[in-house]
Amino acid sequence: MSQQRRGVNKWLVMLLVFVVVLGIGATAYGVLKENNPMALYAIAEKNTIEEQLERMQQYNKHTATLQERMLEEAHTSEATLAMNADMEGEQLNQTLPQAAMVQGILSTIKLKVDSQVDPSTNEMSGKLDVQLQGTSLAEASLYQNKETTAAQIPFLHNDYFAIHNNELGDFLKRIDAEEPTVTEIPNFVESNKAAFTSGQLEDIVIDYVKAVRKHFSEDQFSLEKSASYEGDTFDKVTISISEEKTQAIVKTVLEKLKEDERIWNVVDKQMQLQQLNPTEERETIQAELDKAISNVDQLSLPEGITIEAYIKDEIVVHEIWSMDLQLENSPLYHVKWDSSYKKEGKDSYDSSMDMTATADDSKEEYSLSYHENGKPNKDGLHVDYTIGVDVQKEDEDFQGTLVLNTDYTETSANTQFDVKVKGTTIDPESVPSISGFFNSETTQKKADSYMQKLDLGFDIGMDDPNIGVTNAHVEFHVDQQHIFTNDLSFPDTNGESTIQVMEKSEDEWNQITEEMQRNFQQYIQNMMGGLNGFSSLGL
Repeated sequence: MSQQRRGVNKWLVMLLVFVVVLGIGATAYGVLKENNPMALYAIAEKNTIEEQLERMQQYNKHTATLQERMLEEAHTSEATLAMNADMEGEQLNQTLPQAAMVQGILSTIKLKVDSQVDPSTNEMSGKLDVQLQGTSLAEASLYQNKETTAAQIPFLHNDYFAIHNNELGDFLKRIDAEEPTVTEIPNFVESNKAAFTSGQLEDIVIDYVKAVRKHFSEDQFSLEKSASYEGDTFDKVTISISEEKTQAIVKTVLEKLKEDERIWNVVDKQMQLQQLNPTEERETIQAELDKAISNVDQLSLPEGITIEAYIKDEIVVHEIWSMDLQLENSPLYHVKWDSSYKKEGKDSYDSSMDMTATADDSKEEYSLSYHENGKPNKDGLHVDYTIGVDVQKEDEDFQGTLVLNTDYTETSANTQFDVKVKGTTIDPESVPSISGFFNSETTQKKADSYMQKLDLGFDIGMDDPNIGVTNAHVEFHVDQQHIFTNDLSFPDTNGESTIQVMEKSEDEWNQITEEMQRNFQQYIQNMMGGLNGFSSLGL
């Protein structure tokens, strides 16, 4: 749960920055007039954000449409997952004699998944078929509605096993004396909706902006015409936010977040999907929010926050946020966030963000960098991304870099990536080199029919003194067809062919278990005989 809470805290920081910018903008529009620095900054920020968002909306455009429709409309899906693996090394066969067999199995196995989903009733069914060289090894089916979850594994038992979703806790207590932490099976369709639509996000942002903008006034803004920066001239807007106003903004956002049921409803669903207790987790997070609210005056920013925005042609070309920040029981940090956006042509641009936090005693420095460079190509847009993390401490350091090179077209996004890490506490021989690709394509065949291809590959290399140089290449390929239709057919799990789990006695369960054990033994014998002990793989 600690990772979950850390994620919430990071989200809060990003939300605060976003709301501050929009809060300034919303206030500025209320006093819009010529040469008003507040309005000038608001218009430029709005234009900068919209220009970058609108540029990307023309690429891989079917993917977002498909995802939104799948959350709202009844549909069927057919998917096939295939894998491919190739491993080689100086001493691989001696160290891992089963490597060849594993490669053979992974390269010839396929998973086929057929599903039906009706978001209006939160009802779904799915069937999984595991195939090896075209031969079905195992099948399993799942059905769920608002009240019940049922599963069938034919090679163990022909009947469905069903349980009411709210009976999971009773079932777990029946097989284990300990009090279960999870008492209900989450509804998978409902859980997939555990995200905000664009309309909901817009409503939430507007509400938070209205709450925050009361902390801004025109006297916090100043304008310098023809200011010089990096050899060019700009309209420079400087914004000063005092320590008291910053604390008030943080408190306002935290208090509103604590009571915002729209956000908590989504968080609860996500917690449930991760098999966590939503009530307990909500109480834990809200207790931390209460602590943060009560301690907000301990957020020390002696000089407040200073924002310098360099504007040309109603675009924010450079923006610098600086502050001295001190949290409870921590040293004073000098924090600087430096971003730039340079448009070099219709679809040619360069965008970057660098954030550093340096301890006052200079013994620690943390840096996060992001760089994006886009240029048109014959089929669409090519973008190079570089994301870096750098930690410098008195007795150790760490550097990590993720490089992404992506080609966008109207229907696809193809990315190659490379990961590099190093540091004083990292043994180079124990850290593999990792690179690969991720390609996606979504095409609309008819008004209610989509095809989707996903390809993911990894190249992993190690130079281990025990086994020498070892390289592995692994690929995953997913082909999917989605059809939007109301003509769905779900299994009947209320009849005689369904075993109601909680209605069976101990003796009845013993009989069912014995039957399943016999069926499993027979299944293994039949499978091994049919495959002739995997001889068909040539291993």
